[in-house]
Amino acid sequence: MILVSGEALIDLIPDPLVDGRYDAALGGSPYNVAIGLARLGAPVSFVSRLSADPNGEALAAALVADGVDLSLIARDPRPSMLAFVMRGTAKTGSRYSFYFDATAFDGQWPFPPAWPQEARHLHVGSISAVEPRHAETVVAALAQARARATTSFDPNIRPMVTPDRTSVLTLVERQVALATIAKASEEDLAWLYPDRPIEQSLAAWSRLGPRFCVATLGERGAVAYLDGERFSALAPKVAVVDTVGAGDSFMSALLAAMDRDGALGAGARAPNGEKLAAWLRFAAAASAITCTRKGSNPPTRREMAEHGLS
Repeated sequence: MILVSGEALIDLIPDPLVDGRYDAALGGSPYNVAIGLARLGAPVSFVSRLSADPNGEALAAALVADGVDLSLIARDPRPSMLAFVMRGTAKTGSRYSFYFDATAFDGQWPFPPAWPQEARHLHVGSISAVEPRHAETVVAALAQARARATTSFDPNIRPMVTPDRTSVLTLVERQVALATIAKASEEDLAWLYPDRPIEQSLAAWSRLGPRFCVATLGERGAVAYLDGERFSALAPKVAVVDTVGAGDSFMSALLAAMDRDGALGAGARAPNGEKLAAWLRFAAAASAITCTRKGSNPPTRREMAEHGLS
């Protein structure tokens, strides 16, 4: 079982044809990762807080429909978290404005007190990992999991939520040091380390403790460092409809590919360069497929197979 921890929310996305109109979509970076993993056939349980309001019910129903386990979810009477989305392009990621005070996000994060015996991996990231009310709980969960499983971290930086770069950087580097796999976008790394080249920052992360570190580069694909060696994957050329959820699809596909190859779990062997390169190509393809449709809508295992990927 792969545990994915983080927020679930409602994305309000502007309608490109009707000024002032917004379409509601289910979202949240970790929520998207959980669904992406399930669609690719990985067993996954979501660790989060969901509202008992109609939006929370819709979030829960979509998880169930894709086969995500809900046994580690806490329900809350307060309303669901909201995010207003500003659409991005192939060159620039989407931007967000979040509303989470006095919502279900406020309550205690429902990590199990003892590590579940069947869980072989923990993925954390996004707002719940760096926002002060939950960050220390996430750090503690990573530390607990690391002795029993593999771990992954994607900061998915939201400067409007955490404008204090210094405090966020400290939290991020603590979690990178506890992660088996650390992933970030080039926008994340540029914000965290504004005076340093992206790949230099990624290489520095790899020296903090992860087996390997990955940066997504939008339409240019992805780059990773493993044992000081650089690996990369090009992004397939597609007609971009929407970039929402592209990075989340990359993360879920990367973990799904690793799980398929037996590379997740406490006893998993460190990957070699050939395996890592294949995982990057698979993840970049999943991300590209997501960009061809509206909203965060990660591909299924069947769709990947139709593109010659499995």
